[in-house]
Amino acid sequence: MRLYIPENLDIDQLMYDNPPNFKKYKCKTDKLLYIIHLINALPLMNKDLLYEGYVPLNATMLQSKISNYKEYLDYLLNDLKIIESDGQYFPGYKSKGYRLIEEYKTEIVSVSIREQVFSNTLKVHRNRIKASVTHLDYLTKWFDDKLQIDIDYVNEFLKEEFKLKENNDALRDYDRSRKKFKEPIAQLNHAKISAEKINRGEYYLMHDSNVYRFHSNLTNMRSVVRNAITYDGQKLISIDIKNSQPYLSTILLSRSFWIEQKNEPNQEKSLSISFNEPKSCHNYAFNDINTNKYKGVNEIDDRMNISQIKIHDSDSYIMLGDIDKTLMNKEFSQYINLVVSGTLYEFLEQQFSQCLGETFSNRKEVKTAVFQVLFTDNRFLGQEEAKPKKMFKEMFPYVYEVFRQIKSKDKSLLPRLLQSIESYLMINVIAKRISEEYPDAFICTIHDSISTTEEYVDVVEQIMIEELSKAIGHPPKLAREEWCKSNMVKHLGALKEKARVVA
Repeated sequence: MRLYIPENLDIDQLMYDNPPNFKKYKCKTDKLLYIIHLINALPLMNKDLLYEGYVPLNATMLQSKISNYKEYLDYLLNDLKIIESDGQYFPGYKSKGYRLIEEYKTEIVSVSIREQVFSNTLKVHRNRIKASVTHLDYLTKWFDDKLQIDIDYVNEFLKEEFKLKENNDALRDYDRSRKKFKEPIAQLNHAKISAEKINRGEYYLMHDSNVYRFHSNLTNMRSVVRNAITYDGQKLISIDIKNSQPYLSTILLSRSFWIEQKNEPNQEKSLSISFNEPKSCHNYAFNDINTNKYKGVNEIDDRMNISQIKIHDSDSYIMLGDIDKTLMNKEFSQYINLVVSGTLYEFLEQQFSQCLGETFSNRKEVKTAVFQVLFTDNRFLGQEEAKPKKMFKEMFPYVYEVFRQIKSKDKSLLPRLLQSIESYLMINVIAKRISEEYPDAFICTIHDSISTTEEYVDVVEQIMIEELSKAIGHPPKLAREEWCKSNMVKHLGALKEKARVVA
């Protein structure tokens, strides 16, 4: 394992000038560098941290590798003065955040770990993560020496992009909901680390226990940098689900998805969601909103069911209550039609523009606004910034009510539910089928997309259409995107043109 630290950091000289005074343990240089490395590397796991400035360092995670981590943090903060903290700690919610001081917000370099004992400690942790993907060999087997990246081209690209963004705020990535920019140097280092790891064959593969997504070096990489990647010299093509989260949300508007009986004898029948119990099949008549015909549970169509996916154990049950009554309504058609046609974002952009005066510079900003509508806390509705959310409620009252009910006790449940549905379909159904029918086809899931080579792109797309149509009840809109360096050239060209216009 390599550690990524600021290129201008001379840790040995700093420690010589400001010797540590640890009482019980000798201060190890590698452990100091590891903490600094985490501040640079953790945004690989959570790209939102690129907007935040401060990187939260979990105490439990640190202590598992550095028993006296508090002394190391204090030494870095107060004696060496390399890092600074936001001082904000909320038990069970937020760890203290740390960032490098301005002097060390520079391009990173990689260094090797000197001490074998600490290297072994980190290796144990990596092996624990690696164990989470042993059952996904049909995905992990492709992370080998045939997966290549043109590292020299990437480094030149990143340097040129950084120069353009460094002194021009108008070119920086902006998050409308956070009202924050990404720091160009943090963005450069994030991309550089992810590219170098692939170049070195240092693969990070994990199946998370929250929403069961498959994380890899490719999922953690900036999309524009993926254009420099090939497999066995072949060009790669990604097949994306357009409007993926809204598309997957349409299954939540079907009562057949929620059937999971927990009724005791002589009790009134009610619907509830069980995230841990096996699927039951009582004969229970209900009105399906998409067919408008009465069916028994044993006669349900091939659409997916809540019992097929996993949700974290702590969610346990959600009693449907009023959501069952909401699902009896038929006024989902406009929302579903917009989603299935792949035009929801365009429709909402037009409505937000005409009625609220909201303007968007690109599709990414529209997507951010839609995610605010769907995934923010129900209580956010009363805020001044919630005008798009209020407007969505007025346009799609019954859809809004279903989502409101799901988020009534935990605002994170709706996005986690949708991501779990996505994980199940992309990993357990689609990728698994491809691997069985076309074992020689390179495939890599990147959450709501699958990448493959030109040879197999047609069959992969056809399987995606078949399985998603069957599971969700509506055919998806898919989009292909070739991974090629010309996309990186276009990206830089767009930045240069924008800089010229702004100037």
